[in-house]
Amino acid sequence: MANEPLNELLRFYPGPAVDPVPPWLFQFLDRAVLRDLAVISLERTRAMADLNNRAVDQAIAVLRKAKF
Repeated sequence: MANEPLNELLRFYPGPAVDPVPPWLFQFLDRAVLRDLAVISLERTRAMADLNNRAVDQAIAVLRKAKF
């Protein structure tokens, strides 16, 4: 147990934050579309951060209950 990675112990497996838009596409889009894509990207980043924050809160709760 002491040698297991913390992610394994806490069952914390965050997924990668991947932007689905290829970078070359930006040169062909107008500013309104770019703004909308930026908002979508930031919303995805926020959602991932929220998931990570919940996982951290759960990990803290588990560690507070742990008896060493």
